[in-house]
Amino acid sequence: MKIYSIILIFLLSGCSINITPDTFIYQDKKVETHLDLKHIKSKMTHDHASFDLSELSMETKAGVVLKGIKLSHKDALINIIFFGGSGMKISSSFGVLDRFSKLPANVIWFDYRGAGVSEKKGVLKVKDLQTDALNVFDYSKINLPENIPTLIHGISMGSVLASYVATERNIDALILDSAVSSIPKLVENLTPDWSKLFSTVTVSPELAIVDNTQIIKNYSSPLLVLVAKDDSITPVKFSKELFDASGSSVKTLAVILNSEHGKPMKKEQTIKAYKKFITKLHRCKNG
Repeated sequence: MKIYSIILIFLLSGCSINITPDTFIYQDKKVETHLDLKHIKSKMTHDHASFDLSELSMETKAGVVLKGIKLSHKDALINIIFFGGSGMKISSSFGVLDRFSKLPANVIWFDYRGAGVSEKKGVLKVKDLQTDALNVFDYSKINLPENIPTLIHGISMGSVLASYVATERNIDALILDSAVSSIPKLVENLTPDWSKLFSTVTVSPELAIVDNTQIIKNYSSPLLVLVAKDDSITPVKFSKELFDASGSSVKTLAVILNSEHGKPMKKEQTIKAYKKFITKLHRCKNG
């Protein structure tokens, strides 16, 4: 996660640091022109005959061109709209699609503005990402089958956007993975105690008000929370706070063993929990 290295660099120099969207959210100096779908598919280990990959492009209401990828599974039982972590670009993090291909799921994933293959435009604001996320959801709903449930899955920073969309749109289920409870708590957790004697870390007002725990209180549909047992960046206590705050009557907290921050999808324990959650969701939908 980019913010972790930034905080350490400033603290080791004995400086004070103010965390702003520009330092918290990864941005490329120059965005990529296209995705190499042939290369991505060649690295997929699951049965290639069971899915297809296609590149996506959309223009938001603000006039920003976002680009992404769609995994279409021939036996899909669910649709997944995926929001990655900060710095998690499709071109370098497409391995997560290989994990998703083990599920009976269609997946849509867009790079955030200013990262990967999505256009960079102006000074980045939290509100921009929230609005883009709603645009991505609306676009995805049109481009995914209507006869199966649609879930939102957010990893790390993407968990905040996933929760936001889940409370602004009607969705069938939400998956929070390596989730952030609030930005100030995340920054506090990443700041070593020894550094507080001679350095200070503050969070800009725009980020300070981002509180995923408060957002999730307004969500009541099925919820799956995934977190690595030894996650030092967004520890289990963060996920437990979100799990307890949610008003969902159908919810599961899965603590994944032998994993790291943002990596639960690499574990078979997660795939099993995901499949079980999908089955539970279908039972709820069918009464």
